[in-house]
Amino acid sequence: MSCITLKKFLLADKQTNRHSIIKHITMARLNNGFLGGFSGIIGNLEGYMLNGQQIIRSRRRKSTKPPTEKQLACRQKMALTHKFLSSFTDLVKAGFTYPTRGKNLTPYNAAVSYQMKHVFRGEYPDYTIDYAQARLTEGPINTVGIKAAVTLQGNQLIFTWSPDQTYAHGTDRVMLLAYSPALNEAVYNRWGEKRSRGVDILRLSDEIWKGKTLEIYLSFISENGIKCSNSIYLGSLIYNQ
Repeated sequence: MSCITLKKFLLADKQTNRHSIIKHITMARLNNGFLGGFSGIIGNLEGYMLNGQQIIRSRRRKSTKPPTEKQLACRQKMALTHKFLSSFTDLVKAGFTYPTRGKNLTPYNAAVSYQMKHVFRGEYPDYTIDYAQARLTEGPINTVGIKAAVTLQGNQLIFTWSPDQTYAHGTDRVMLLAYSPALNEAVYNRWGEKRSRGVDILRLSDEIWKGKTLEIYLSFISENGIKCSNSIYLGSLIYNQ
């Protein structure tokens, strides 16, 4: 009985008293019989899988109390964070994979958590994002002495850094990103040139980007796609072709 509609089962089993105990069950999937985990909702419990692990928690219910100012402030930060990350979610998912290995936390949620704690300036309801404090990737790859820089040439962002020819990091790949807060759009490459080369290009071809301020980031990812460096903020510039 790997998958069963428990409510129907209980109705069919009216001869017993068990149905009165869990009569509010709607639907659940039993993964390993009655003694194993489940996915779905049983009474006040909710079960689901996260990173290959079975999670069972109390079912969340909508509060009838008006939110406090602290709760409203948290909600605003959350909304602004999701908006910021929404145009490059696959990059941050790759960028936060390593620090979440073995944890009950998704890479995207780890990225959200970091921004919530570090990037906001001001007071509710007038929060602003300090893009210099944002972190798009996180990991143990060393970037000391990298001397990363970016320049604008026509519709191209030219990224440069100190080439690393070592066996350990020469095959790392560069990750490049330009974000427009005004458009809430990003142009990026999460698998660029090898670190040993020392230069890569990001093209800005869309006309609507002209005249917009861009926030620029660079980081590295290992050749096997597991480890990253902490992202490096390279500053902001105005795209005037």
